[in-house]
Amino acid sequence: MSGHPSRPALHFVAHAGAGRGAFARRWPPMAAALAERRLEHVVALTSRAGEATDLARRAADDGARLVVAVGGDGTLHEVANGLLASGRPTDELPLVGLVAAGRGSDYARGASMPADPATLVDRFARALDGDPSVLHAVDAGEVRYRPTHWVAGRPVDGPASELTRRWFVNAAGMGISPFIAQRVSRFPARLGAYLYTVAGLVTIVDWRDRLVELTWDDRSRDDVRIESVEVALGPFEGGGMRVAPDADPSDGLFDVVTVGASSRLETLTFSWRIRTGDHLRSPRVSVRRTRSLTLRALDDRGAIYLQADGELLGRDPFAFDVAPSALRLVW
Repeated sequence: MSGHPSRPALHFVAHAGAGRGAFARRWPPMAAALAERRLEHVVALTSRAGEATDLARRAADDGARLVVAVGGDGTLHEVANGLLASGRPTDELPLVGLVAAGRGSDYARGASMPADPATLVDRFARALDGDPSVLHAVDAGEVRYRPTHWVAGRPVDGPASELTRRWFVNAAGMGISPFIAQRVSRFPARLGAYLYTVAGLVTIVDWRDRLVELTWDDRSRDDVRIESVEVALGPFEGGGMRVAPDADPSDGLFDVVTVGASSRLETLTFSWRIRTGDHLRSPRVSVRRTRSLTLRALDDRGAIYLQADGELLGRDPFAFDVAPSALRLVW
């Protein structure tokens, strides 16, 4: 893909409000490293939710060869959606980079991406020079669902019944996890590393398990009562929690972690056991690898909701498919 003659090949899409001021701390050293390498680039700052998707799409249309998300998992999520929505083959899409500057940054953690600005800039320069050693083909997840709006922290189903489509790069969760994600977005950032734990504990207090139908890629079906179902490409979620410790974002498979109906006390223990992966020892927890999954509610207690990469999306029924090697990430 050739660059637009009037614009640099390297574009940054930055969420300036991400990560408790992380952008303000992370960007000046990045800018200095870029200047030292004399690497021409464009920086676009987001001003609203969803804008990173539009900026990434525009960068690709302008001939960018490398689009770098500066922010957390949500920013990378939006950038990936902006590129994948074009429907172009992977080798015709821009390369993707990440400067982790968010609350969770679980994707960078799972991939062991470097944090040093000089190292990152070196990798970006090598990628633009055609060095294949810094390129990593990674999977994306595609999910189809019914859209839902969130008003004052509560889901409100709209009149539309048609399914919509979204991609995610790290993990998607149903059951309790969308409500934890919703509280994370509303709780004070000063809670820092404890933000996700506190949100989880508060949510568990008024949560009740749900009966759902799971259909797998071999067409087998399970009807189970669940606390949550996590569809993982990467090992970490929720600010460093090892939800799916063995998940590999390049193996063409989801690691689906199902937490079955549990007592409130046992569910509370998961809030700290999940940080080390010890939750997998519980008989209530199962892991299954699959290329696809569908989920729908079987009880009469309303919709099941979805979060993907920490972004609140919509309601069941859900259909998940792996898009193998959908993106080429640089690190």
